[in-house]
Amino acid sequence: MEILTQIWMGCWHTLTMMAPYLLLGFFLSGVLAVILPVGLVKQHLARKGKGSVLKSALVGVPLPLCSCGVLPVATWIRRHGASKGATGAFLLATPQTGVDGFLVALAILGLGFAVFIPAAAFVSGVILGLILNLFPDEDAEEAPEETATQKKGPVFLRILRHGFVTVAGDIAIPLGVGIFLAGVLSAFVDPQSFAGLGDGLLAKLVVVAAATPLYVCSTASLPIGASMLIAGLSPGTVFVFLMAGPATNAATFTTISKLIGRKEAVTYLLCAILLAVGMGFLLDAVAPMLPEISAEAMQGHHACSWWQSVAAVVLIGVLINGKIMRGHH
Repeated sequence: MEILTQIWMGCWHTLTMMAPYLLLGFFLSGVLAVILPVGLVKQHLARKGKGSVLKSALVGVPLPLCSCGVLPVATWIRRHGASKGATGAFLLATPQTGVDGFLVALAILGLGFAVFIPAAAFVSGVILGLILNLFPDEDAEEAPEETATQKKGPVFLRILRHGFVTVAGDIAIPLGVGIFLAGVLSAFVDPQSFAGLGDGLLAKLVVVAAATPLYVCSTASLPIGASMLIAGLSPGTVFVFLMAGPATNAATFTTISKLIGRKEAVTYLLCAILLAVGMGFLLDAVAPMLPEISAEAMQGHHACSWWQSVAAVVLIGVLINGKIMRGHH
């Protein structure tokens, strides 16, 4: 019974962390669907060349979306013509940082870390996108254009209908499976327990192995990274955690597999891990030349706030309703 309680608490903790960002992602995907012309997406992101990959990574870096919040938006651009390379670049670059993450990193890790994180996110997104462009890119399942009935009514209602019904229904099942797996893992693995490893290849491999399956939001991971830096891990090893946690986790892998293909999803995962380790070694090498990298003492984890719990309940309702409504089509 105690084990079941731990699993349930792990799932609930994962859900409460994800819920606000997922709901934001659903809303942004609805905004994109209603306001952004489909032709513009196809024009800039559908081609397999370097240009679409560069644009996707560049657009993704400043967006305040985590690894779950990015899924609805990535689903929308993929369904409307974005290439696998562009979609992969967006998926990897976006959750690693954002405007909010940059400000938090600047406050608790110093200017050097705050600058390196978005730069690494962009470079890693581009590298992954170019690799995914080597795969055959069959046309994605085209999202049906809005019917005359769907185009009627207030714009805000159309945004809600697309984001919270269409997109939510599309990803409900794989996301639910991923949340359960991430909850099970997070119930038994504490990333801070690896804080005494120091640096070197072994430390980075252990950290990436621990961080990869966990759901850790980029902004929420920064205080953990600061505590790991204080505990003695090198800046590069801390960065491995900060990149691998938000960019790869069990809660998103199943959805990515459905979105761009199973082989491509495995490639995404392997590239993300290798790039995280490689970027970690790069940061250790250039850290002496960067502005100050430091960490202030951080408080431990706190219980989720009431609004996160409310968001989690709302998210459950949205996913169930979206799946039911999509099943009627």
